[in-house]
Amino acid sequence: MKDYAKSYIDTFYTGIKKTKYKISGENSNSSSFFHELNEQTKKVKQNGGRLFFFGNGASASFSNHMALDWSKNGGILAFCLSDSAMLTALANDYDFEGCFLEFLKINSPTSNDLVVTTSSSGNSKNIVKVLEYCKENSISSFGLSGLNEGNKTEILSHFSLFVPMKTYGMVECIHQLFHHIFLDKFMGIEEWNKIESQNMDASNFKL
Repeated sequence: MKDYAKSYIDTFYTGIKKTKYKISGENSNSSSFFHELNEQTKKVKQNGGRLFFFGNGASASFSNHMALDWSKNGGILAFCLSDSAMLTALANDYDFEGCFLEFLKINSPTSNDLVVTTSSSGNSKNIVKVLEYCKENSISSFGLSGLNEGNKTEILSHFSLFVPMKTYGMVECIHQLFHHIFLDKFMGIEEWNKIESQNMDASNFKL
């Protein structure tokens, strides 16, 4: 009998290895990509900028999670449209396709900010509108996508990370890994050099 778990894990690893990176539409590799993204994020912090995270469904959960981690641990104020009253008001008063963009506009984004979008297909209309706005207004963006190459997130994002897998579960899991790579690299956390475990308790905080 085929070991389903082993096949899943092996395929997960393959998806990570085959992930494609682009900066301003040009192919990159993981080292250069995360170095340049890290440098851009340093500028965000130095200039008092903010991070804005957007996603739907599971990607909304990742976005909410990372907004928390960046604000609390990364030292950059980060936002995610996770407030149900705000989300439903914007979706009702405008439309669902425009709710993320209207939230972004309310916060008056500038070139000092970085917008991070997560979409398994890369074509969610509310995500695409945000990325189009960023491109038109010289706001840096980092877009995570998957499933089919050449999606709109790939085309519109300044920093594009594409996971070439065909199922949502696989793409979502790999996206979450890369979200943590993004944050942990910025914070200088190296699991492979750790002796002590992290402790997030404020009284004995250890990253």
